[in-house]
Amino acid sequence: MRRLALTTLALAAACGGGSGQGSGFSTSITTAPPETTTSSSGGDASTSSSSSSTSGASEDTTATSSSTASNIPDVGMIPDGGDGPPPGCKGKVDFVFTISGHPTMAPKQERLKASFPGFIATLESEFADFDYHILSANTAGFWGYPSCAGCDDVCAELPEFPCGTPPQPCDLVRGAGMTYPIGKDASNQRCELASGLRYITAGQPDLVEAFTCIASMGANGSDQVAGVTGMALADEMNHAPGACNEGFLRDDALLVVVAIQDTYDQFSAGTPADWRDALVEAKGGNSDAVVLLVISTDKDDPDGLCGYHPGSEHELRTWTELMQPNALFGSICAEGYSDYFATVAEMIKSQCDVFVPQ
Repeated sequence: MRRLALTTLALAAACGGGSGQGSGFSTSITTAPPETTTSSSGGDASTSSSSSSTSGASEDTTATSSSTASNIPDVGMIPDGGDGPPPGCKGKVDFVFTISGHPTMAPKQERLKASFPGFIATLESEFADFDYHILSANTAGFWGYPSCAGCDDVCAELPEFPCGTPPQPCDLVRGAGMTYPIGKDASNQRCELASGLRYITAGQPDLVEAFTCIASMGANGSDQVAGVTGMALADEMNHAPGACNEGFLRDDALLVVVAIQDTYDQFSAGTPADWRDALVEAKGGNSDAVVLLVISTDKDDPDGLCGYHPGSEHELRTWTELMQPNALFGSICAEGYSDYFATVAEMIKSQCDVFVPQ
């Protein structure tokens, strides 16, 4: 099965610190996938300046038909060869959050964390036994904060930075689940995950607190969210014995990818088509098993919230378009992401209705 290559492990002895807290969310976000129902309140205008989050995704509308005939004797029930295909995800959802650590990302990370509690509450209300895996992929692949070297001088001004703390091997691997975000505006602590793994599992105490910890990536300068997503989902990262993300991907779970970067992704290896293929191949070629959510700049849109500055191709938007109808693009310049995640919850529910595990 083809994957985007698992790339560089970079090690830096470094220092930085701080921890941000945030709140507040309001406006809607974005464009919607085809064949969805829209609700207004502004957002990314790849369709129009008044387009907004939607509440739905493609649904299986295949209907069965039957016919009757006369003079056919009743022979009772005819064996059907089995119980038919297995049911959909039944609340099993594997989430990959790939969050840029660009220096400008701190306020966007706060909006993401502020929107998360309502998102999870919605999913828990939709599924009787919501069974989740939640992984925040390491977009950096190094330990520290590049602009602070040697843990001298500058470190005295950043006392929260854990100078002298040794990393675990997977802390240095791009695409591995993040359990110790480190650097300026990061968590700067080992996140307490009840699973003992590099991702959150169902039943995690203080789920919001745990997510806040792994999602506080900070401003360490890392990005390339599309490429890192492929790394996080690669076979060798999930299925090899002792792999950093071993056990994360489940065959009978819907895969939901949330990629957040406030700049164009011009440095990830491959093309948007390659990035699409990586998602689909991670689920055995079943595109119905994947939902993609991208929150990024919309400066390529004359009606966008970030201001219009046309230029080169916005490959993160192209990636989203290639994954339609199971994808949404949202403006990172919205005041909050709660409306966007409300739409996402509806998409997940709809896809669980049509997803058939292979």
